[in-house]
Amino acid sequence: MLTPTDIAEYGERHVEKWLIENGYRCYHTTQRHGTKDIEARSSDNNMLVHINASLEPKPAPPLTHSDHDSVCSRAMMLGFDPWVAQVQVDRSGDLYHDIVWTKLK
Repeated sequence: MLTPTDIAEYGERHVEKWLIENGYRCYHTTQRHGTKDIEARSSDNNMLVHINASLEPKPAPPLTHSDHDSVCSRAMMLGFDPWVAQVQVDRSGDLYHDIVWTKLK
């Protein structure tokens, strides 16, 4: 059985893989214990991506108000676009559905 830490790590790996395949360079940042964001940079766009991961069949949890404010604030400070990536993994850690991307305001 996957632990919550395992689920989060698999989610991060899937998001990072997608970003790299789409031409981004990725840098991990840790704002709080247990929370990782990815700074994704390309020649056209810079993104700060917050990842919410879950074990199927449960959908990824919605972004909390606190996390929303934190991601948007940090992205603004960096001059990046704030995004959240919602990821579902199966019991083996494989991607269960496509990543759901949402640009934050």
